[in-house]
Order: sequence, then structure tokens, then C-alpha cells
Amino acid sequence: MTQRYSIAAALTIAGASVALLACTGTSRASQGGGSADTYASPSPRSGDAVDKAREDAEKAGEKIKEGAEKTGEAVKDAAKDVKREAKPAAKEVAETVDATKQHLDVKAALLADKAVDASHIDIHVDKDAKVLYLRGTVPTAAQKAAAERIARDKADGFAVRNELTVMAKP
Repeated sequence: MTQRYSIAAALTIAGASVALLACTGTSRASQGGGSADTYASPSPRSGDAVDKAREDAEKAGEKIKEGAEKTGEAVKDAAKDVKREAKPAAKEVAETVDATKQHLDVKAALLADKAVDASHIDIHVDKDAKVLYLRGTVPTAAQKAAAERIARDKADGFAVRNELTVMAKP
């Protein structure tokens, strides 16, 4: 594909160069062996060269246009592929962000509540199952219940599994 566009570009440059030279309508000629260069009027053959250069330039332009159209179609197809592949990735990112938000909201609420010692509470989130797990230890059954209540209030859209163990401090 790259080679096709390189050929088209080369043809364009060559055609443009020929057209530029031919369109000036002049050619260099020497006078009687002297060193001064002058411009002579175009010969009948130079008209053929101009016509040929124009045809070549038009052909090159058409090839460039075709190449641009094909490139546009390829870019459009690639964009569709990216969009199609991005949807599942975006969903995954959104689920991960939601799970992280729930984790942080619950942890912050537990730490802010003075009735619960959250220093030994770990929170695990299963984003696929939408389940938030409370794991670790608390000193009393009342704190276990309070931690679960706080988690249920803050974990929007997630089920809460209270796996806390009541263990008195030594």
C-alpha cells in the first residue's frame, strides 16, 4: 500500500516538473557559440510536450485522488475497528473505576465513623459479581454490625458480604 502511494507521489512530482518546464513556453538556446544565453520562442514540438505534460499531470492527479479516496476508506474502516474494540475496553475501565470508587467510599466511611475501629478491616471488591467483602477483625459484634451497615449504605449497586471476625484486643 505504501509503495502504491510512493509511485503516485513520484509520478506527481515528475509530471509537475515537466509541466512547469513545458508551460513556460521557452527554451534555452545558444547564439552562434557565444556564452550569452537567450530564450527562443517555442517550436511546434514544444506544444506536443506541453500537451503530454498536461496529460501526465492529469493522470498523476487522478491517481493521487484515487489514492486519497482509498486512504480515506482505510482510515474510516480502521476507525470503525478501533471503536468496535474500544467498547469492551471502555466497559472494563468503567467497571474498574466503579469498583474502586465503592472501595474508597466504604473505606473512608469506616475510617470516619468513630464507633468502628477500622484499622484491621480490609475491603475486597469483586467488580464482575458486584460484591464488596469486609474481611479482617473488629473487637465487638456491635462494630461488626456497624461496619456492615456503613458498607451497605455506601456500596451503591454492590452486595456486601460481611466476613469480619470478632476478636477482642489482647
